[in-house]
Amino acid sequence: MKVHKKAFGAFLAIFGSLLWGIQGPVSQYLFADNHLSPEWLMGVKMGISGILILLFTKFFKHENIFRIWHGKTNIMVFILYAVFGLSAVQYLYLVTVRASNAGTATILQSLGTIFIVILTVIIYKHAPSKYELTAVIVALIGTWFLVTKGYLTHLAITDVALTLGLLLALSGAIQTMLPINLLKKFSSLLVVGWAMVIGGVIFTIIHPFWHDAPNFNLGTILGVSFIVLFGTMTSFLCFINSLKFISPTVAGLLNTFEPLSATLGTILFLNTDFNIYEIFGGILILSTVFILSLGARKSS
Repeated sequence: MKVHKKAFGAFLAIFGSLLWGIQGPVSQYLFADNHLSPEWLMGVKMGISGILILLFTKFFKHENIFRIWHGKTNIMVFILYAVFGLSAVQYLYLVTVRASNAGTATILQSLGTIFIVILTVIIYKHAPSKYELTAVIVALIGTWFLVTKGYLTHLAITDVALTLGLLLALSGAIQTMLPINLLKKFSSLLVVGWAMVIGGVIFTIIHPFWHDAPNFNLGTILGVSFIVLFGTMTSFLCFINSLKFISPTVAGLLNTFEPLSATLGTILFLNTDFNIYEIFGGILILSTVFILSLGARKSS
């Protein structure tokens, strides 16, 4: 029975990662062929996903969904997480996809693990372990191959795309580190559900969904529906529930299916080319997850 539970947990983590990764090519298609605004898409996908997650939390988990708003300290940290963590990751991912492609954006997002290492060293003022140092060096080499496509003296993607990708990785680190104390008091569903609602409100103010709405053909409706229901809400629920059956380390390793599915999606369906140097760079970046998990296992 225990083996079956671990297998089910692994399935949930992989399935959630695949859905998040597929969201990238779908977003790339919507930007290219349907001229969607990332701000419009953010308001719709975060608002609807947040409401659905909160409804799930109330009626299936039977939690008081308003208790997170009690206590000034909670609220301040939560607002920072909602704006500079979750919302920033979701938005920067979309604009990085638009500036480059889904595969590159998802791989650059994986650098968030390296930013966590760097921020931890700076904040807690301790020297990095040999595994952490190795991971940082490998990530830098991999990023260099990815953004230069093997022409090591000049960038093969725009400065804007690289900057957005690095900001995406940094916001990913913030999203992971900032809510640690919040998650000790409240369920992850409650924290993320309200954070998505806040993000949805912010981006609806920036670009109201009833203004300059895209032309809704079948492709647009299916694409937006997939991003809302599967790429955002279901992928998160799968990943969170996988932690009931497998450790966060294993779940983190299985998250490498995100860039795999995003890259394959852009190659198969959007005719995006990746040369051998980009693939090698991506493999190096993804390998840092395994390096860091090995270091964590040695130190435990």
